[in-house]
Amino acid sequence: HERKETSMDDAKRMRRYQESRIEDEPILGPVLVMPNGWIQPLSFLERVLVRLRLTSAKSLEARYFKAANS
Repeated sequence: HERKETSMDDAKRMRRYQESRIEDEPILGPVLVMPNGWIQPLSFLERVLVRLRLTSAKSLEARYFKAANS
């Protein structure tokens, strides 16, 4: 049990933010990074919407979270 808590603490140290965000990965390009570390590459349309500031990381997270739970 003790060991499991240590790995959770290590994971928290790696990602110090609580909200999803858009990051630019060297190979994948713009990606959505979730608070749990999950990375979702963005489609061309999503990239355009992000660039034009017509969508946000939070709305993309809601879309992917909804799709994953369906």
